[in-house]
Amino acid sequence: IYFIFGNKPDSNARFQLSFKYRLFSPKDAKAPRFWENFYFGYTQTSLWDIHGESSPFVDTTYNPSLFWRSGALWNPQDSPVHVGLMAGVEHKSNGKDDEESRSLNDYFVQPEFNYRFTNGSTLQFAPRLKAYFATSDNPDYKDYFGHVDWKLSWRQDHGLSVAALYKRGRHGRDAKQVELAWPLKRTPLNMNGYFFVQYYQGYGETLLNYRTKVGPHVRMGLALTP
Repeated sequence: IYFIFGNKPDSNARFQLSFKYRLFSPKDAKAPRFWENFYFGYTQTSLWDIHGESSPFVDTTYNPSLFWRSGALWNPQDSPVHVGLMAGVEHKSNGKDDEESRSLNDYFVQPEFNYRFTNGSTLQFAPRLKAYFATSDNPDYKDYFGHVDWKLSWRQDHGLSVAALYKRGRHGRDAKQVELAWPLKRTPLNMNGYFFVQYYQGYGETLLNYRTKVGPHVRMGLALTP
């Protein structure tokens, strides 16, 4: 969960809620059986025009998913490297009708390559490969974002987290996002949560206007988790 806002008139505030729920409780947490790795996930992202009259919401993306995930598919003993895997199906829509309706579905596979440093931080490369289906509302979506979400992150135990996302479609269309999170426990405030900064530039910040290029936008605010 995060809430962030920018200082430009065209930098709408952004709010995101995300969670996942494990469908089956494993009898052995260290060695779950195949079906015990299934999850239901949900993410909801809204852009809020806080500078406009009556402060309307610009668009909201509803993103439920069903997926299988193992964070230790390959985990050699005494090795700093471990590999995980995530695969599933997801739906995205903006809940509107007629000309403003946007929706798409995709199957995805996401390998997760992790390197654990001795200083207590982890580097992860996790490209998500997607195959779209039932995209009649916006059949050209893949032309803007391609079939791979390139994701790279670095997380320090109880410290700084940095995550980058890059999508590239046809004819030079792309989207770039970088996020930084710093725990408020390590500030004079000594609070739960994180100070959160997000950079965004490119297409697709909302489903409604995914054909419109925006930014660069820099937003800051608070997050419950990085």
